[in-house]
Amino acid sequence: MFSITINGQLFEVDKNQTLLTIARHHNIHIPSLCDSDTYGKKHLCDLCEIEVDGFGIKKACKITPFDGMSVITESEQLSKRRKKALIRILSEHKAEYCEAPCQTACPAGVDIQSYLYHISKNDHKKAIEVIKQTLPMPLSIGRVCPAFCEAGCQRRLIDEPLAIRQLKRHTADIDLAALESYVPARKPHKDKSIAIIGSGPGGLTCGYYLSNEGYDVTVFEAMPNPGGWLRYGIPEYRLPKAILDKEIEIMCRNGMEIKTSCKLGEELTLSELSEKYDAVCMAVGASKAVGMGYPGSDLKGCYLGVDYLKDFVTEQQCITGKKVAVIGGGNTAIDCARTAVRAGADTTLIYRRTRAEMPAEAYEVDEAEKEGVKFSFLTNPVENIGDEHNRVNKVCLEKMALGTPDSSGRSRPEPTGEYITQEFDTVIAAVSQAPDLSFLDNDNIDIPLTRWNTIDCDETTMHSGVRNIFGIGDFRRGPATAVEAVADGRVAAKAIDCYLNSNMKSLQSNSFNFSNNSKMQFVNPSHLTNVTQVMRSLARGQTSEQKELNFSDAMKHILRVTMPELTVEQRRLNFSEVETGFTNQSAITEAKRCLECGCQLRNKCDLRDCASEYRIDASELTAINGHKAANSYFSNNTIPLYMTK
Repeated sequence: MFSITINGQLFEVDKNQTLLTIARHHNIHIPSLCDSDTYGKKHLCDLCEIEVDGFGIKKACKITPFDGMSVITESEQLSKRRKKALIRILSEHKAEYCEAPCQTACPAGVDIQSYLYHISKNDHKKAIEVIKQTLPMPLSIGRVCPAFCEAGCQRRLIDEPLAIRQLKRHTADIDLAALESYVPARKPHKDKSIAIIGSGPGGLTCGYYLSNEGYDVTVFEAMPNPGGWLRYGIPEYRLPKAILDKEIEIMCRNGMEIKTSCKLGEELTLSELSEKYDAVCMAVGASKAVGMGYPGSDLKGCYLGVDYLKDFVTEQQCITGKKVAVIGGGNTAIDCARTAVRAGADTTLIYRRTRAEMPAEAYEVDEAEKEGVKFSFLTNPVENIGDEHNRVNKVCLEKMALGTPDSSGRSRPEPTGEYITQEFDTVIAAVSQAPDLSFLDNDNIDIPLTRWNTIDCDETTMHSGVRNIFGIGDFRRGPATAVEAVADGRVAAKAIDCYLNSNMKSLQSNSFNFSNNSKMQFVNPSHLTNVTQVMRSLARGQTSEQKELNFSDAMKHILRVTMPELTVEQRRLNFSEVETGFTNQSAITEAKRCLECGCQLRNKCDLRDCASEYRIDASELTAINGHKAANSYFSNNTIPLYMTK
């Protein structure tokens, strides 16, 4: 046995072991990929270099100890050398993706590839466990999410992207119908309490993960029922409130408590909560409607979009007339228009740009059109005209023309000076929303705000920089989507856990990830036509009818499975959910379309961990030997499955 010193600590060690083995035995971290096997070949990684007093830089995997040896495993020089080695390794690597592009595109970072695999094997229990690791509201998000993931799905390069959102909803529906819906085991109780202000998707998510960690969590909600925008802004035909209620009940099973009808600034103040609780997370949303302010906006029969939707699930005081104008081009405007149609109104959506520039989801716009919503593009209201009873009966519109792009990248609408007047007895302006800051009126606390009246928080930790206060969701981002609020909620939960354990520094670096987007492009419409022609020519059968039947059956295994929906006639004058759900076999068939283009060992990748530790920026990587810079270290069995099929 020899006596050696590692980072100032004395150890008695076996003289026949390498320094790398000795360090691992004593839980001393030295980065190393020396054991990694890439297609049957082992390579020197140069990461396990150490400084040996009197001998300079040596590789820990090659050197054995001598009596009196003194070793340093961390220094500025070693960090620079390791970073240089990592850039070389990553640049030579041939892989395309660390995590699948769909996962990268998802704000919540859901491991889509894994849960689709489990659905394809009819294992919905495993699928829901994977989903809830990062997204605890699949019943709701599976119904209302704009599906950023599908824009990143590489299947679209072949034919059509997978129905990822709808598959998430399917497996969540099955979990809901099970005898015991999946809830992770709660960790041992921690003697710390957290207040969350707002029970929208962000607040509920933050509370869910913190209660799972063992903390005492209390959610304060101003409205009579929890859910935030999911309840008061998303219409019943998209998200049934009975489904939302069940999901919230499941989320509370690990002890999260929700107190409703508790309005911040009245029943309680932010200062009081900050003093009483160990941490406070502000998830108050952006539920204050912003009006357009043109003449006649205050006439009877004129409403703001947020207020109109909220009224439908609360007081029902807004009167929907026979002829409704909805102003705006976002999802809220579409929801207002589809709601007005269900109330029996002849509805026209007025938008100052063209259909192509609408920020609303294309699917929602198409559905609105199917249901009878009319569209008046390149028009903008300049005045609402009232009758003798001070009620709106006409709207004066100015025709617009598209000009140069604005800061959003869309063509700027420019007035033409040409006007038309149309008859409407109800006008709903759904153009913007903002946080309601009235809770600060009776409080002397000073929280940092942006010029948009959102809270100014650190994007990595969600901490406001003031006391123990964190901010998430629309209150941080401005009006955004439910899945983005969920993403903020999970980040805040982790940050609050670290904050309460004095470990905020661990949040400062994100996992390394690189995607080679050189092959990413939208499908040429002619490509799908060509695929269809080839499949038709290959169809076999003794009769033309048999050939057509076999062709249709084959195409079912290629094209995206269509979600069953209520017919337009079935939707009239009611708020029944439009999407009726996949059959289980349809879901399995659709999940099998996944190309599994992410690395299968992405969550156990030593190279990725090293790249994260040394904060490698993907932009630093270079192409070597004609290979694209890659994002994951191919070890045994990391070839994407679709390459082996």
